Amino acid sequence: MGKKERKPSPFSINSLLRLACVLLTILFVVYFVKTRLDIVEMQEQLMAMEEQVELQRLKNKDAQLSLREDEDTLERAAREKLDYAHPDERVFVDISGAN
Repeated sequence: MGKKERKPSPFSINSLLRLACVLLTILFVVYFVKTRLDIVEMQEQLMAMEEQVELQRLKNKDAQLSLREDEDTLERAAREKLDYAHPDERVFVDISGAN
């Protein structure tokens, strides 16, 4: 009985390991590039949203100032023209006629 000769298989374990390493490396590179592109896109979205937030803050501040001015104007008109006052406020009137 003679020894059986083994035929060299076209896919030895070493070549399969090398192929697996190459495929994993390619997979990691593709994943890294995709993740990097996603990060850049999200940073651009974040910057755009921050600009929108800042613009809205400015609009809100302008609206508050406008409302405050309107309230002050209304209150001044109510005091001067209609002689109104706050419920807990004491109003002193100078009847001497001197300004």
